[in-house]
Amino acid sequence: MKRSLLSFFACALFVVSLATAANAETFFASLSPAQEVPPTLSSASGYARIHVNESTLTLTYTIVFTNLSSAQTGAHIHAPAAIGANASVAVAFDTVGGTSGTITGTRTITAAQLAQIRQHLGYVNVHSMNNPGGEIRGQLGIKRPVDFDGDGRQDISVLNFPSVAPPGVAQIEYWNLNTTAGIQIASWGDANRDFPVPGDYDGDGRDDLALYRAGASPGDFSAFYIFRSGTNTAQIVSYGLNGDQAHCRDYDGDGTTDMAIFRRGAAPGLPAFWWIRQSSTGGTDRVDQFGTTGALNGSTGDTPVSGDYDGDGKFDLAVYRFGGIAPNNSYIIKRSSDGTVEFKQFGNFTSDYILPGDYDGDGKFDLAVARTGSLTTSPLVWWVQFSSTNQIRIQTWGISSDLPVQGDYDGDARTDMAVFRRGAAGQQSTFWVHGSFANEVLLRRWGTSTSFPVASFDAR
Repeated sequence: MKRSLLSFFACALFVVSLATAANAETFFASLSPAQEVPPTLSSASGYARIHVNESTLTLTYTIVFTNLSSAQTGAHIHAPAAIGANASVAVAFDTVGGTSGTITGTRTITAAQLAQIRQHLGYVNVHSMNNPGGEIRGQLGIKRPVDFDGDGRQDISVLNFPSVAPPGVAQIEYWNLNTTAGIQIASWGDANRDFPVPGDYDGDGRDDLALYRAGASPGDFSAFYIFRSGTNTAQIVSYGLNGDQAHCRDYDGDGTTDMAIFRRGAAPGLPAFWWIRQSSTGGTDRVDQFGTTGALNGSTGDTPVSGDYDGDGKFDLAVYRFGGIAPNNSYIIKRSSDGTVEFKQFGNFTSDYILPGDYDGDGKFDLAVARTGSLTTSPLVWWVQFSSTNQIRIQTWGISSDLPVQGDYDGDARTDMAVFRRGAAGQQSTFWVHGSFANEVLLRRWGTSTSFPVASFDAR
């Protein structure tokens, strides 16, 4: 079904303050028959959103299921078990019956169970009369980037930038292809000035259309422009200065994306600073000195590559250091769990895309790069060091002219290797995904020869 978002933007634009109520740490699962052990013969689907308050150990849940083969008879979180294994019931949910429905409620959870979910050792299972052992199942993990419908899978999403010379204004066109809402088309922002920064800024489990607009001149204030999916209202927040780099993540672990910028110093060798507007504390600023400013021509220095490298539910401050500043070609990570700074040499910025993600599904980000070759048609070779085993996986996927767009497209709570291949003039472009769940190729034509994939703007 095609659904347009254009009508949403007819509402009045107004400035709203950041919410003062903190949201809980949020986990998602994409439910499918294939993830059952053994798999079931069913055409059912669904998704789960689990919000956990660590301080009270309370859990709030929403489970949506569609087209079961018979009436629903139960639903649970099972733990501890990885993909492909079964476990006993850890948290029981309500039974609503029917072949399609929504289950909501609140339960308690133990600290041990929360730790297992963070490690991706919990899964949601929906049972039916025909399949008492479970008809659809999904592994719980953190929110996937570029997930505009909140179903636990990354969307196929591109942007189009109409060519209008300043001072003319042309809005950026979003084209999203997702599971539950079909095609979503929206226009938002200024194609000549704005940088996309998608994220879930209102904590409703869905990415918002969001842009970062740099100030007009050095020293001028910049601003975030966010269209909040939960209320269909616009939010404008002045934050940062011309020259800052937006790098928005969930740094406080409350299930909501924080507005954040990475500010380099005025000269090479000076420290860099992170400014984070924390959603959990009503928008109070957190300022951290972390990273080093490189040469003004961009040939050396640090670039932000935040991720949850320690698995505590919060994104860590992290940079990738390249060029002449030692230690060269290294991930430098400040663990949010204990403040420890780690230096991990991996990859080569001259030839590699820097692509951190949770490729092994253990709840921690892995070090990863994709290495280009000498020709545009040379193979693109991925190098991933799994945090669970420290083993390095080397995989050829794509060609050197492709844009990496890694993410969880098959809903198994693991990052998939993926590329965006731009079509020839007048032809469609293509997403090529190496699905981690079934080790299969997922191919989807989407976008034009001039489109840009949303996921390529910021390595996640």
